[in-house]
Amino acid sequence: MRSEAIFRAKETLPNSYQLCQTAAKTTRRMHVASKNPQDTINSAFEKIAADAPVAAVKPAVVA
Repeated sequence: MRSEAIFRAKETLPNSYQLCQTAAKTTRRMHVASKNPQDTINSAFEKIAADAPVAAVKPAVVA
């Protein structure tokens, strides 16, 4: 569930504004047009919760 992912991500970034901004930037970098945006947002929160660097996330190439 997304709320669980948000609470786990909040442990990594306790500042709510910074968490929201990071999630938005990560979602924009990771999103692929053929995927649901909700799935991309959930993945972004999971990456943040795992403390994965945003620069390490490579967007998929759509051919």
